[in-house]
Amino acid sequence: MADEFDRFLVSALAPRDRDPDRKFVTRVQAHIALEDRLAAQQRALAAGLVKQLLGLFIIAAAVWWLGRAAPVVIWFAESPALALGILLTAFVFLVGILSFPQDRRINS
Repeated sequence: MADEFDRFLVSALAPRDRDPDRKFVTRVQAHIALEDRLAAQQRALAAGLVKQLLGLFIIAAAVWWLGRAAPVVIWFAESPALALGILLTAFVFLVGILSFPQDRRINS
């Protein structure tokens, strides 16, 4: 009797036979592909940020190191406006270089 009840239970609880939902499968696959692209873009942006921060740190360290030299200190003390102009020009140049897109394959 238990076998007959088990067969009845299996037949009563089994899902109906139907065709696979191709639209749902397509949407899920598109969502997975989109998440993969977004993850790749996020990794590329993080790597670019690290490169830019490293570049800024290296430039700042170089300017600090050069600014400690005796002739440079004397020259900056005599003409602080010129020193500020040079530093601002160098900063604008650095921002221009770092803001230029390095790799355009991210959006394709």
